[in-house]
Amino acid sequence: MSMKPPTYRFGIFELDLQSGELRRNGSKVKIQEQSLQVLALLLAHAGEPVTRHELRNQLWPADTFVDFDHSINAAIKRLREALSDESENPRFIETLPRRGYRFIAPVDGSSVPIVATRLRGKTPFSRHWIAATLLFLIVVILVWVAWRLPSRPTQVVERKLTANSSENTVSSAAVSRDGKYLAYTDRTGVYLKLIRTGETHPVPLPPNFSADLDDWFPAGSHLLVTREERTGANTSPQNARQTGGTRKLSMWSISVFGGSPRQLTDDGAGGSVSPDGSHVAFQRNDFGREEWVMRSDGTDQVKVAADQSSWVGQPRWSPDGNRIAYIRMAQTYNVLESSIEVNDWRNLRVQTLLSDNRLGPSVYWLPNGLLIYTLGDPENVQGASLWAVLPQQSGKILASSKRITRGIGWINQVTGSADGKLLTFTRENTVSSVYVGALAPDSTHSVAIRRLTLDENQNLPFAWTPDSKAVLFGSNRNGTSEIFKQATDQPLAEGMMTSPEQLLQPRVTPDRSEILYISTPKSANLKTLSSIFAIPIAGGTPRLVLEDVGIWNVQCSPLPSGVCMYSNLKGDRTETFRFDVKTGKRLNPPQVDPLCNWSLSPDGLQRAIVCDGDKGTIRLRSTVTGETCELKVKGWDDLGSIEWSVDGKSLLPVWHHDSDTALLKVALEGNVSVLLRSSNPQILGAIASPDGRSLAIAGASTTRNVWQIENF
Repeated sequence: MSMKPPTYRFGIFELDLQSGELRRNGSKVKIQEQSLQVLALLLAHAGEPVTRHELRNQLWPADTFVDFDHSINAAIKRLREALSDESENPRFIETLPRRGYRFIAPVDGSSVPIVATRLRGKTPFSRHWIAATLLFLIVVILVWVAWRLPSRPTQVVERKLTANSSENTVSSAAVSRDGKYLAYTDRTGVYLKLIRTGETHPVPLPPNFSADLDDWFPAGSHLLVTREERTGANTSPQNARQTGGTRKLSMWSISVFGGSPRQLTDDGAGGSVSPDGSHVAFQRNDFGREEWVMRSDGTDQVKVAADQSSWVGQPRWSPDGNRIAYIRMAQTYNVLESSIEVNDWRNLRVQTLLSDNRLGPSVYWLPNGLLIYTLGDPENVQGASLWAVLPQQSGKILASSKRITRGIGWINQVTGSADGKLLTFTRENTVSSVYVGALAPDSTHSVAIRRLTLDENQNLPFAWTPDSKAVLFGSNRNGTSEIFKQATDQPLAEGMMTSPEQLLQPRVTPDRSEILYISTPKSANLKTLSSIFAIPIAGGTPRLVLEDVGIWNVQCSPLPSGVCMYSNLKGDRTETFRFDVKTGKRLNPPQVDPLCNWSLSPDGLQRAIVCDGDKGTIRLRSTVTGETCELKVKGWDDLGSIEWSVDGKSLLPVWHHDSDTALLKVALEGNVSVLLRSSNPQILGAIASPDGRSLAIAGASTTRNVWQIENF
């Protein structure tokens, strides 16, 4: 009885000899008959040399007269093109000079490859004898492999290594190369934990030296850390931590046994030590505009990547130390573009490995060549997963990605042991809530603050209703961002609008009759069309106001000024347009600024702009002439979000440093008072009610701890 012709599977390809088809991921690949016969012969003798003479006998009868060498070369070339293979760096077909070729990739066949005996023109007796022999050899090999290889557990083992509270959350962590120790930092210092027993000791450091952990040096006695200092900072008796001043970043080597730290470089952060310990790759220029490489003693620094329109994450080394991988990210308020870049840093050659807007900030290269990366969970906006992919020197991916683990919480700072058997990472869970509080009669501080939204979702306030009795906010409580309204004396919120798209930034129109909001597709990128809609404040059918690419901010001033403006992103700049809220018509040429937070004044005459790196400076730009003046906020460098007071005489910026935050009141003359200070929750922003008596405050509570996985 004849056997069914075999089906060979290798990588993402499948050769079905019964149908004579080559398929890639299930789709038929166009390939010539001679190239198909060559592939069949190579697969039948996978791992063995196939001579050019054998190929000649297979492809042409004995009485055929052709240029055999040229024809074989052409058939091999077409076959490699069909397989996306390269002769210089082969994945499937290896050239054996002056001999022939060999198929080098793993092959899975569905039946005994009797095609080999048929192709070589043997007698019926020899065909059966060779087939039986091959079957016997395959069985012997499989038994030997099963005996030699230890059985692997099929279940990934995940274990929590730290249990810090939100008041003292873990800020950074890395596992030692031997997999025995976890080094981590929190608000109280740097610690070393023996993973097997849980025994933990502080790492001795000089007074006033605090840092975030980046990596281990291979010998296991020193850590690479990033130190943040502040010149001209304030230190209060109640809080020994520095506030205000100018931020200075530097990278150091510290011993786990104590002693004086050794500085490696100024203006560096987020470093990674090469596998042999000879080099350090790191970020520079405001936490990630550039990637650099230097020797591990800080010498021979070279810039290997730079782009002012995007940010780069912490670099990680390939096993051979010839490449680094990192995340490149461009982001506005509601749109994110992310990709993994692989950088051949000695040759200044950069390749994009893959792009996905759900990519997290961390990657890690295993010794076997697998690259670990993180993805946000499409089914749970607060979840994330670890994935593995095998990149080639060519920049291509050998096989499809494999998910390792998933869970609730954002994943960052993936590190691993030198043998590749253990991974650690931080998992972060953040809940942003809406708080309400009253302003004291002198408006210099806030009182009676309480939490309004009593759920564990992401809730961000943007406006009040005209009567100052309810807060308008965005929330992802139903799986995607939607618009809600909640009265300050009620425990539950009322949904204003639902949509399959993301609904963001509810604002009130100048006549206070409608709510404006931004609508953006879930899978948006920086070139995706966004929309501004208006919906009656009492509820009803929304109307389209306008459309544009990459809208990320929209605001209106109340009547009588009635000015409305929106911004979109253009590269590393933002364009801000004035528009008619009734017709959607843009009225003037845009104002062009860096990508910065801004707020429109109540009279509509100016925008208050806060940019990263401005060191305590608020820009005040006229909406009429475009002229800009600066307001200095002395002693408070790191300003983030900003809003105006109702009377337009002061501003409400948020200051932040590590986990410490403060809501400030800054008079236009420059006087500063602290309305509220908090590290848990951290203050994200605040909106004053129309009557000027209350504040809606966005506050975030974060827990971040270290997890370990094995058997992945």
